[in-house]
Order: sequence, then structure tokens, then C-alpha cells
Amino acid sequence: MLVLTAILVAVGALGVAVVSAQEITPMPPGPGDIRPADFPANTITVTGIGNASGEPDLAYVELGVEMMNADLATAYAEAADTMQNVIQALVDAGVDRTDIRTSSVNIYPQDQYDPETGMPTDRTYRVSNTVRVTVRDVSMVESVINAAVNAGANTIYSFNFAIDDSVALEQQARISAVENARQRATELGQALGVTIGRPVVISETYGAFQPFPIDGRGGAMFDAAQSALPVSPGQLEISVVITVTFSIE
Repeated sequence: MLVLTAILVAVGALGVAVVSAQEITPMPPGPGDIRPADFPANTITVTGIGNASGEPDLAYVELGVEMMNADLATAYAEAADTMQNVIQALVDAGVDRTDIRTSSVNIYPQDQYDPETGMPTDRTYRVSNTVRVTVRDVSMVESVINAAVNAGANTIYSFNFAIDDSVALEQQARISAVENARQRATELGQALGVTIGRPVVISETYGAFQPFPIDGRGGAMFDAAQSALPVSPGQLEISVVITVTFSIE
């Protein structure tokens, strides 16, 4: 009986499947097995990876103010007043007011307990106010952060660079991924003694830029900025992964 079976050949971390016609005894498929119907007949399927790098032209900073007081109204007022000072300092540092967005306002009651009786003794309130700042000139990042901290900001929750228009980098990465897939298929075809034909199935996965948090979701605490905070934008890399099924001639 003639059936189609898929033979999996592992190359590094990428899966490659070659489908050919041969006479075998049919076996029930097991969990994770590649079935003949998963790939077209007489084809080879490879994964290609393409990367492109560019200098970031945007920075996103999420920073805020946290105040604690036994009186909720006092803590709230202190946080609000300090945040107003922070926002004004950001504007004075060159950030457009429309690029400053409030991301959260939270109130956390915190109770203290008597270790002997387990009964609550005192309650304080922690009030936090956080803004997300878009810096459109990466050369200003250091001065913007230090201006905010000097004005009273005492938390930094996240910080990452980005590229505003990444279309050109995506195109470069996509072309590189296609070339990589063709090269892999050709090398495998030579090793298997077959000729690679035209692509018959193509799928793409786009990998966005990765953020670089300073201290996770908990934030990093500061008392004051005594000197400039060194920040290096470096390069950002974008990736495109494509899976291509080529015919075998």
C-alpha cells in the first residue's frame, strides 16, 4: 500500500520536514507525531529567520510618586502636589505635555499588627501616582529622568527604547528571512539529493522590539538625583520569521 509519510530532520533549533512517497506499514499516530496530511506531497518545509537593526528614536519612561501618611487626605494631597511639580519639570525639560499620560493612581492601606495579640495597631496609607512619558528625542532621556526625580519622582517602573517608523527595518528583515529560508532549503536539498523548486506555502511571524524594564513591575525607588543618569540607547533589533514550503523537483 502506498501512503505519504513525513520525515522530520532536526537542524539546530529549527524543524525541517521533508515529505516523500514510499511504501510503509501504516501505524496509528502518537502524540506530537507529524502526519502525512500536515505537509503537501513532494515538498520540503524550512524556517527562515531575518534580522535588521536600527538606532532608536523614541523612549518610553513610566515614573511616579509614592507618598505614605497615617492620614489618607494628607498622603493623597502630597502625592498630587508632587506629581504636579514632576509634570511641570518634564515640560520645562522639553517634553510636550501631550506626551505625558497618567497611567495609574492607587491607594494602598497598610496595617501594622501587635506581634503578641495579632490585633491591628496602626494604619498608614500609601498613595501612588504614575505617568507614562514619551521622549521623542533620545538625547534628552538623561535630562528628562533627572528633572523628574529632582522634582520629586521617587519611582521608575519601566523604561524602554523604540523606533517610531519600523517599516523599512521590517522589509530588510523580511528579505533576509526569505533568503535564509531559500539557503536552508537548498542546502538540505543538496544533502538529500533533490532539487528545490518554487515556494508553495509561506507564513510569517513578526517579532517586535523588546522592552527593557528597569526593575520589573515593582519599580525602582530613588531619594534624589545627584548626578546625570547614564543612558545608552544602543541598537534595537527586529526579527521576522517565515516558514516556507518548497516543492521538490
